Amino acid sequence: MRKIHDPKALRSLMDEHQLSGIFDEKTEAAMELFAFDKGEMVCSVGDRLEHLFMLVKGKIKIYKVLPNGKAILIRFYNPLSTIGDLEMLGELTVKSSVESVNDTLFIGIKQQALVDTAYNDPAFLRFIIKHLAHKLHTFSNASSLNLLYPVETRFASYLVSITMDENDQTQIEEIKTAKLTEIAEMLGTSYRHLNRVISQFAAAGLVERSRGSLFVKDINQLKKLANGNLYS
Repeated sequence: MRKIHDPKALRSLMDEHQLSGIFDEKTEAAMELFAFDKGEMVCSVGDRLEHLFMLVKGKIKIYKVLPNGKAILIRFYNPLSTIGDLEMLGELTVKSSVESVNDTLFIGIKQQALVDTAYNDPAFLRFIIKHLAHKLHTFSNASSLNLLYPVETRFASYLVSITMDENDQTQIEEIKTAKLTEIAEMLGTSYRHLNRVISQFAAAGLVERSRGSLFVKDINQLKKLANGNLYS
């Protein structure tokens, strides 16, 4: 994580995501811009967050590590999304791990600054409630997907979720073969079963294997297989 001291960029991102009317001048003065690299952890289970983070560029992955050491995928976040709101309001430690899928930018506000400036502001509270409600809705969807749908649907959903950017535009996504064990675990299946699904997808022209990597080839057909059930 690194801070970016660029007031013009910060103001531009605030305008892009229509944040200016939500926070008062004192709260805006406390805002900072943070950058995370691809694969970098934003926070991990047990951390105490000092900031409320608002994702304004890139994509992040939310997953939960279970008591047996295995991880399960919860969802992906695109802008505009918040990290630390539940922990802030409930005075809780972090319950899920957050990883930067690609290079990301966050607007961060120290929690103490929010206590001093925004806790009693109706506009800010409506903003937080809206995002908490969205998280509850998507968590319910992800739970149903993990429990009730076959691996083919879960993997198609995973591929669609990582391949669509924040503007719902398709980008060619590459997955290193070395990550498939991790992906299988997060989808609640075995590496062997996931490998069979990948072979089926490759035979159908949905993905392509090449030199230790997996590439998404037919996003539209993958969307049909996902049937509207996405980790996003």
